[in-house]
Amino acid sequence: MYRRFIPEAGVNFPFTHRFQQFISKEITQRSRATGKFVSKYGEDFDLIFNMSAMSSIKKVEIKGPTVFKRDKDVEYTIFLPWHSNEHDSNSLRTVVHLLISGIIHVFGEWGIDSTTLSDDADALVERVINDPSMIE
Repeated sequence: MYRRFIPEAGVNFPFTHRFQQFISKEITQRSRATGKFVSKYGEDFDLIFNMSAMSSIKKVEIKGPTVFKRDKDVEYTIFLPWHSNEHDSNSLRTVVHLLISGIIHVFGEWGIDSTTLSDDADALVERVINDPSMIE
């Protein structure tokens, strides 16, 4: 599941809440907790992804997991490089691909099958880029 943004002050991507809802639903449909994750946290824990933009990095950085036992969440933050306020469709396409790649990386750490997400990544990115309700 993808959940929320935590942007650096003044540094963010122009994605809307509809993007958040869409990407969360699509990633959730393409994943299922596996034995490794379930044996460590239990079946009632959710794997959560937060997205953040940082101007001081050149490549994706992933922090986590942070475990919230009360909420039963295991959270990762995917920090994406941010270079300017000018976001054309090609740069946003790259950002969404980087986000999905970060999620696939974390899935790999937990042995979660990311085949469907990998196969569908280009189509998901294009749906985001071509839907004006997902970009401010």
